Amino acid sequence: MISELAAAYLSERECFRVFQDCLHMTPVEYLKSYRLQIACQMLAKGNEPVTVIGSACGLGSSSYFGKVFRAYTHCTPTEYRKKWKD
Repeated sequence: MISELAAAYLSERECFRVFQDCLHMTPVEYLKSYRLQIACQMLAKGNEPVTVIGSACGLGSSSYFGKVFRAYTHCTPTEYRKKWKD
């Protein structure tokens, strides 16, 4: 991923530096955060199973998705859905 971002405009090292300076995170951290934000939207607005959402957002297995989701939101995906469901 970094090589594709960097190849378009700047070197990989410069890409990391720009992300750190502007967003205060690495490109990998940014991508994970973005994927988790999309997962939150999908949980709040849809009825897809949690495992499908984790996979659709590129967060891999349901156990990994649950682990990173809990670290990000301080609750499980199911708890989040119950809390924020429209």
